[in-house]
Amino acid sequence: MNADDMYDGEVEEAAINLENWENELELYFDPRKRYERLSRKVNPTIENFLGKGPRCVEAYSTQHYYGQLLAWTVKCITTSPGWEAISHHGYSQANPVFRDIKIDYTTNESCLVDGMILVKKDGIRLVITVARVGFIEIEAGQEYHDLVKKIIKDVADFLKKHNFYRGKNISFHREISFLHPGEVDWNSVILDPVMKHEIRLNTIDFLKNCSRLAKYGIPPKRGIILASEPGLGKTMICKALISETNEITCIITSAYGIELEGYISELFALAQDLSPSILFIEDIDFIGQERHGLYRGSPLLISLLAEMDGIAERSAIVVVATSNCYEALDKALSERPSRFDRIFKITRPNAQLRAEMVEHIAEKIPLSGEIKEYIAKATNGMTPAQLQEVIYGMVNSRINMGKEEMQFTRSDVDVSIGWINIKKNGTMRWSPKTGQVVKIEFCS
Repeated sequence: MNADDMYDGEVEEAAINLENWENELELYFDPRKRYERLSRKVNPTIENFLGKGPRCVEAYSTQHYYGQLLAWTVKCITTSPGWEAISHHGYSQANPVFRDIKIDYTTNESCLVDGMILVKKDGIRLVITVARVGFIEIEAGQEYHDLVKKIIKDVADFLKKHNFYRGKNISFHREISFLHPGEVDWNSVILDPVMKHEIRLNTIDFLKNCSRLAKYGIPPKRGIILASEPGLGKTMICKALISETNEITCIITSAYGIELEGYISELFALAQDLSPSILFIEDIDFIGQERHGLYRGSPLLISLLAEMDGIAERSAIVVVATSNCYEALDKALSERPSRFDRIFKITRPNAQLRAEMVEHIAEKIPLSGEIKEYIAKATNGMTPAQLQEVIYGMVNSRINMGKEEMQFTRSDVDVSIGWINIKKNGTMRWSPKTGQVVKIEFCS
């Protein structure tokens, strides 16, 4: 087989997969068509298994992003005492489809995501159909209708009680995936102490005290915006908050997913279902630009405003948004409390904060007290990200020298700062003989 044949085969397979997915969506929204397919597929096998006579069929569907959770739920129930799996058969495809499903950060379980299971429950025969997009059907003899309805209820109750996404860190892009944002200790966040206290007070501490606050008529929802130019630590603050949560669901949005139709309403529905939860919306500027004149805003902005208005009817949800262009945000987001109640404007660090940052960044780097002090003073006006690069750049420039002990001078600091300043329309000169900075010039 040549390359063109292989490519044509891949295209054909992709087209078939797309057609199957579209058919599944159609079935998901039309129970009658689902039943028609159930009656056609593997009909002789079902006839032999269930026997003749009238039958009953009950269906259960959940949100499409809970498809894997539902498949796992079916596995848990049908492998519990009193159940016996006889055989598996294909449903939308010729053969049953199994998939490794993550039920937490590190554990996978193989589950049927598309197919039919012929089972016995305490000797009673049933056929359970599982489909990818979040629905199941159970068929049995008409005399067992009450049992079928009870099993459907058991599935719904089990899924709600044992939702393995609750209390975890997850990313949502129409599908849910577990997320490892990296451990960032809240104590390592170097910020104005008052601001740092207020950020935590309005997020994690707020969720922990929702029930107590409700006694005073305070709605169980909150919203904050972390506003600054790039590089001042907004993402670091978010990661630190995530690391501090315990039994609070953290949902990180997708910049690409947020453009999809219905994404925002699904996002808030998921946050409610998994509450208490913190919903992180990075770069809210992407959808939150200010409306002018006849421009009434994008559908995404309107949807966000509507969801944040309706959130008052929900409980235990905090929204944390970040913005690089706070001044460009619509006033309905930036100035009206009850959507975003607090705006935290993060500025470039002063001398004291820079000194603390140097100590933290250089924890494993052999810098003398004099050099640390010089770095803190020489980086006046820099962002935390630039300050970090100054220190990392110094180490990187020495790593190939083959010396176990590194010793740094003020000249090393100046060279590293010079590389940062080049990005600000500057040029740097240093002596190739001595390796020391001679002059730093800035273009007008």
